[in-house]
Amino acid sequence: MKQIFYIANAESENIEVWNLHNNENMELIQTVQTNGQVQPISIIKNKNLLYAGVRPNNCIVSYWIDENGLLKKKGESIIPGTPNYISFDSSEKFLFCSSYHSNCISVSPLDKNGVPKNPIQIIHNIEGCHASKFNSKYNVLFVTSLKNDCIYLYKLTDFGILKSTEQKLVSSQLKSGPRHIIFHPNQNFAYTVNELNGTVDVWKIYQENTLLKVKNIQNVNLSNLKEKKYWSSDIHLTSCGNFLYVSDRFLNSISLFHVNKNDNKINFLKKYDTEEQPRSFCIDENNNYLIVAGQKSNKLSLYRICQKKGTLKKISEYKTSKGPLWIASFIM
Repeated sequence: MKQIFYIANAESENIEVWNLHNNENMELIQTVQTNGQVQPISIIKNKNLLYAGVRPNNCIVSYWIDENGLLKKKGESIIPGTPNYISFDSSEKFLFCSSYHSNCISVSPLDKNGVPKNPIQIIHNIEGCHASKFNSKYNVLFVTSLKNDCIYLYKLTDFGILKSTEQKLVSSQLKSGPRHIIFHPNQNFAYTVNELNGTVDVWKIYQENTLLKVKNIQNVNLSNLKEKKYWSSDIHLTSCGNFLYVSDRFLNSISLFHVNKNDNKINFLKKYDTEEQPRSFCIDENNNYLIVAGQKSNKLSLYRICQKKGTLKKISEYKTSKGPLWIASFIM
């Protein structure tokens, strides 16, 4: 078994491939130039494919992941607007790309080799369109609008076209700025991190008279102390559904929450000081490790996750290229 981490470095315009050995030492095994500022990366694991959004040419570059975790370019596809987030539907036939600066989301079919074709749909006027996440149970794409303080809800048709649900959207607090979203692995709940006010929203997802409903049930601060300024960034949940982690770039921190098994609300447990400006982090598939990159420190830190409590223990840190913005993990 190989444990691979991919780091997208915008300023250095490259993707680094790191191998985490069994002795918990990390080794840089490849650096791939991207000919532009690489930002979001995302992986289709059962097809060994990695996708990277690159600006200013505004394209999605697709890579084959070989048996050693190394990347080989397969194709390049043009998208509308600067790429900020890449995700897929449950069948992995369509790629969704959010564009914060162009205020839109696009839908691109994937060909038989997994390379995106030209977009078949572009939805405009999503102010500050930052992220999209597909809920496979309800066949609905959740799209965050950071500037409008809301999450848009779109049903996906068999032909890959997005249509607004009956509810259309849910609103967060005024000037909260919903940024990234994650779904509970086995319960009908979603969690969003709000960039501007340093809070996490918990959303209940359910059906009422066959109609999809999304309801806010909790809003929690990133710590027990109210800070004067926030710049919250990323959010991830362990695959067991017990522990939720949130990063903030102004506080240079990772916050740990416990998920209540009875109602799936969250309780703040601890805030960890980490790398400077932690824009992105990830958790490996086995919930053993959390890795975070500092956009300003140009370093990555590796933490071991306590399986019982979710607490973090720092193991090591490594120098990266300049401007690490995204991290993805892959177990082979």
